[in-house]
Amino acid sequence: MNSLIRRVNKNSRTSLMKFLLISILIVSIVYFVYITGGTKMVFVQLLYVPIILSALFWGALVGLFVGMVCGILTGPCLPLDVANGIMQSPINWISRMLIFSFIGFITGYMIDRINKLNAERQERNLKSPFYEELPNAQKLLHDIEQRIELKESFKLISIKFTNLHEIEKYVDNKLVFDIVKSIAKKLTHSCGRKAIYSYEKDELIVLACNNCLEGYEDSIKKVLDHYFSCPVSMQGYKIRVSLKVGIYVYQGEEKSPIEIYNKARIAYEQGEVKKSGVYYYDVNLENKRREIHNITGALLESIDRNELFVMYQPKIDLANNKISGVEALVRWKRNGTDLIGPNIFIPIAEEIGFINKISEFVFDSVTTQAQIWKSKGMDIKCSINTSVNEFIDDNFTAWARDIITSKNLNRSDFEFEITERAIAYNDKKLIEKMYFLKELGYQISIDDFGSGYNSFKSLSEIPFDKLKIDKYFIDRIYKTEIAEMVRHFIEYAHTFDKIVIAEGVETEEQLNILKELKCDEIQGYYYSKPLLPEDLEEFYIKFNQDRN
Repeated sequence: MNSLIRRVNKNSRTSLMKFLLISILIVSIVYFVYITGGTKMVFVQLLYVPIILSALFWGALVGLFVGMVCGILTGPCLPLDVANGIMQSPINWISRMLIFSFIGFITGYMIDRINKLNAERQERNLKSPFYEELPNAQKLLHDIEQRIELKESFKLISIKFTNLHEIEKYVDNKLVFDIVKSIAKKLTHSCGRKAIYSYEKDELIVLACNNCLEGYEDSIKKVLDHYFSCPVSMQGYKIRVSLKVGIYVYQGEEKSPIEIYNKARIAYEQGEVKKSGVYYYDVNLENKRREIHNITGALLESIDRNELFVMYQPKIDLANNKISGVEALVRWKRNGTDLIGPNIFIPIAEEIGFINKISEFVFDSVTTQAQIWKSKGMDIKCSINTSVNEFIDDNFTAWARDIITSKNLNRSDFEFEITERAIAYNDKKLIEKMYFLKELGYQISIDDFGSGYNSFKSLSEIPFDKLKIDKYFIDRIYKTEIAEMVRHFIEYAHTFDKIVIAEGVETEEQLNILKELKCDEIQGYYYSKPLLPEDLEEFYIKFNQDRN
């Protein structure tokens, strides 16, 4: 209300200033015409200035009226020649008045027409190219800016349709527009037409003003809950619409309109990509995403800057009490100081297609280190974590073969680890490649067993040598039901003459239980954390000395 009053007062002051300007101009020009000798002088034409200005300010009718006033003021009351006292003939001043009025009217009409065309064009520019009945992003940002200037608090709600592209491709491309229009219409009934904007084809924005925040949000949630909970019947189809809703609450902080909009978008990026839900903006999420983008750029330079390095975690053969091998684990020290965990940079590397470069770096480093250990009489087998991309990439496996040959190493000393989830998602092609690699002499292990979808499923059809039980089960092995599950894992693998490794072993109690369950090998902090090559050598020597 206060902002409305301020706008009314401002408009009133502006109109008054314009009226005074026109009045002063008319009076001044009429007086000037009189003192310069009358209407016979050309100065009477100066009256076109206030006439045109009035038409510009208030339109055609006011321009017509001001033209008539100027015509009368320079008509019968104003002599043609002041010095000689000669008055104007009626035809003279009436003609002038008609011309003044016509100029005022036609100028105002033309200006009104131009303003109308500009308004129509601007209105078209502010409409969504996808949904003409809705305003677009430009209008949204303009309205946000107005609310910022008026120091209003508000909520910006971004509604993202996450499966429209699939509906468009596989069902009906016209159906997506009907779906969005239907939801926009329901939101309009709840929130008011001007509150709904279309930013993109698959995104609606709701701008909730501070006077109706609670009602606004409740109405929106009721509409969206309907689409979350049941399929939508439309044009003979029953469609499930997946929606992600992000909400940002603006409370007067220094932000630009685009920053505010982006925060609403950041909010809906929470949760699983295809899972519907309503999420509020979290600054921690924004900082995390910003850090990921920062990491992404630095990751591309990490190899050239010698920031990646490999550590080795020993694996212990329980039956023979000896080191059966090591697992190579890549690490990244950004800028030489900040240690970035593999759980952060490996997924990023896979997403941006950099994982192959990292895998090549690791394989080259591991084979070089194996050469060094071999020259020192240390017989150490190395396992390497491998993504699906490397496994099915013929170029990578050919490159790995050549590396091993050039360094005079045995392929049987190297073991590829691939997760159970990867096998579940890539059955046929991946398994064929696993058979091929085994024929070349490599060892293959299934990592994180029990965490995916392939547990006990056709293990006899998968060409593997070792089975690594996921740390999840080792952490809970004190529970009877978990211990029994692990027993079944081990016994089942042993029926195929496979070796079972328990990873993440940290306590003596876990070790003793695994020995009772006849687990073959263990790996974890109980014996050693991942070590640098020189530390691994010390561990190797000491372990063998203690063993003897």
